[in-house]
Amino acid sequence: MIMQNRNISEQLKKRRQERGLSLSQLARRANTSVATLSRYENGWQRFELYTLRKLATALGCRLRISLEPLDRTSPRKARSAGLRKLNRLFWDRRLRKRDLDDYPLWVLERVLEYGSLEDVRTLAVLMGHKRFLDNVAQVRFKSVKAENFWYLILQREGISCTKRFSRQEARPSWPG
Repeated sequence: MIMQNRNISEQLKKRRQERGLSLSQLARRANTSVATLSRYENGWQRFELYTLRKLATALGCRLRISLEPLDRTSPRKARSAGLRKLNRLFWDRRLRKRDLDDYPLWVLERVLEYGSLEDVRTLAVLMGHKRFLDNVAQVRFKSVKAENFWYLILQREGISCTKRFSRQEARPSWPG
């Protein structure tokens, strides 16, 4: 089973349907539960290699997992594409290239508050790993959960974050 254009979930479902198997039939053949198989077919992202191997065997497939290099487009094109992708999070003002340098905390707060994990990854690439983490250490989080999560990430990365913030002071939520 090669992971090219479609994700694993789509491939599993398509192959099961091609073989004319129900969820319970495939689950029984792979010695797994119907609930697990259903999760795997419906976008689950935390696959277990052992279970994937059993499913591949039950479907008459070979499981092949590979690491592929990231797209090596020019830095300028990558930056423009990243900004276009993040722009949907900035409904009140268009995100510009300069905003990453002029208002990094504003950009970070918006992406961490409203963005997806992929948006966070995109911003980390745009800013650079070290600069991204250094700025995260300065962000004032709106939720205690988010603050604690990033506090642990920063600790793990070896970045000291001794500030504990509260939202008691008023401040603008976007740059002037």
